[in-house]
Amino acid sequence: MKILGHPVHLMLVHFPAALFPIECLFYALLVYKGHLDYAFVSFCILLCGVGFGWVAAIFGALDMASISSEKVDVIKRALIHGSINGTVLIAYTVMAYSLYLSYPSLPEGSVFMLMFKIFLVLFLVIGNFIGGNLVLKDKVGLIQ
Repeated sequence: MKILGHPVHLMLVHFPAALFPIECLFYALLVYKGHLDYAFVSFCILLCGVGFGWVAAIFGALDMASISSEKVDVIKRALIHGSINGTVLIAYTVMAYSLYLSYPSLPEGSVFMLMFKIFLVLFLVIGNFIGGNLVLKDKVGLIQ
């Protein structure tokens, strides 16, 4: 889907792709410095990443629905991309919701949660690599 000739999913995916690693960085600062201001910054970045992520996911689903049924391989890769990034987005959404429920009393950081967030970011990189191939090689979302 395009707005004013620009692919919307392609415009929006850069926000969660950038915000989730930055959130992980601020969470690492929280874990190692212990200053609760980092928890607030991490929380705000997390909310923005989740919000943009869901909007990008909606437009990505619309792009996937526009793939010709004859392109079975492209549809399979789009489903893999969507499943990976959807899993990461759901995990971040659960974290954001649990933090929202405890706000303004945000918890201190834990090494376990930091490792989990690093894993999610690495998983996101894999999903984004697959998505990038769909755009660059198969022109998904670019041609209508």
